[in-house]
Amino acid sequence: MTSLRVIYFVVVIFRLSQATYVSKNYTAKPEFDNKKSNDELLGEYSTYLLCECSAMCQNDCDFYGYNSKLKKCRVHKKIFNSASGISDEARWRYYSRYFPMDCKEIRENGHTYSGVYEISPFGTSPLIVYCDMETMEGGWTAIQKRVNGSLSFDRNWSEYKNGFGSPEQDIWVGNDVIHQLTKENNSFLYVSITLQNGTRLYEMYDRFLVSDEIEKYQLFLAGPATGSLGDSMLNIPSRYRLSGMYFSTRDSDNDRYMTGGNCAAQSYYRGGWWFNWCHQAFLNDYGSLIGKESEKVLQFLLRRSEPSVIVKTVIFQPISRKLVGSSKGMEPDVPIPVTQDLEETGYPINVIHGNNDSTTTLYL
Repeated sequence: MTSLRVIYFVVVIFRLSQATYVSKNYTAKPEFDNKKSNDELLGEYSTYLLCECSAMCQNDCDFYGYNSKLKKCRVHKKIFNSASGISDEARWRYYSRYFPMDCKEIRENGHTYSGVYEISPFGTSPLIVYCDMETMEGGWTAIQKRVNGSLSFDRNWSEYKNGFGSPEQDIWVGNDVIHQLTKENNSFLYVSITLQNGTRLYEMYDRFLVSDEIEKYQLFLAGPATGSLGDSMLNIPSRYRLSGMYFSTRDSDNDRYMTGGNCAAQSYYRGGWWFNWCHQAFLNDYGSLIGKESEKVLQFLLRRSEPSVIVKTVIFQPISRKLVGSSKGMEPDVPIPVTQDLEETGYPINVIHGNNDSTTTLYL
């Protein structure tokens, strides 16, 4: 029996006014071997290579066939109807559009290059995401990424629900997507900061899960926490812990700081997050310093394990300024050591922010 295999190729699409290279996935359909039909046919072309035929399947094309003897390529809008005008012709092999659930599945199919790919967490229309295929054996889906600080994360509930940004630059993949990727799997959360000098600081958590919109995207996070960045999410005073918190935005106040207003709408925060009173770790603040001297990249990454999902997060933390507290004025912040002291202040880093000195990315 002929085994199925997934074919990867790169096509160019245009997104957010920039050319973005997206790797699409196709799987062989041996049940259509040695067949030919004009149903849903978009065109027939001469080509010497299978990869060239794959590249011809763009835009409305979800199904194509290649004849290695005739050196012909037939591009179809979708799989043709088996009952409509199929004729026999030797050496045709067809490939159908295939949408993996996440970057882990793409990695398991043999792709080893980091970049932009199509996945389908909901099993329907594709979603374009960034996949890290190199860190810790690869297979990580970026759920948050901050590269140059040009994109505002001061967004409303609907925008955080559906996602915003570009997978190659600054992005929040969307709370619905994060829930879909984590709801049936255990997850690791990886937070890392890459400095301008190339140094990467990271922290990993053993369990990560986000509930659905009805539950206000409640976050569940558990340790142990390990890494070089330091834990500012879990093993900290209870008023700042993220686990168990609901998601808040400027137009939906779900934090626990009842007397101080909405954390997400405060002038010195302004961004969606799992706020408590309000935070010690906050990666979506509006005052991003990414691109300045100390920080380079902030990102969150997610990867499904067997049978779990692993979330991997990259966070970049500036070390050239004193970070303010998060208690909405209720009491002074007590600094909690993380990894290194702030320059000339004597205060340890106690609040993790995404900013213009860094690039950040969250991966699942």
